[in-house]
Amino acid sequence: MAKKKETTTNNTSKQRKNKKHFVLFNNGGVISATKPKDWARANQHLFNGYDFSDSANTPVVDLIENVLANLGFNKVNNGEVVIYYQYNSI
Repeated sequence: MAKKKETTTNNTSKQRKNKKHFVLFNNGGVISATKPKDWARANQHLFNGYDFSDSANTPVVDLIENVLANLGFNKVNNGEVVIYYQYNSI
């Protein structure tokens, strides 16, 4: 199994080279978390020109996150994760 590369800064803390991306949303009154591509699959009507049949026909995370931002989702970004959420604050 391939391991993800990590970079070390100040010899004490590790920072991910590739951040994890999540979407928090209201799912019928329950706060739910998922990955951007899974959220996009559930909201395919927002992605014209993609049929989600394979990786070539599924939008990339950057495009999905642009749609989320245009829908008014807020963003949290640190050295470990990127989170888009529908709420006033986390």
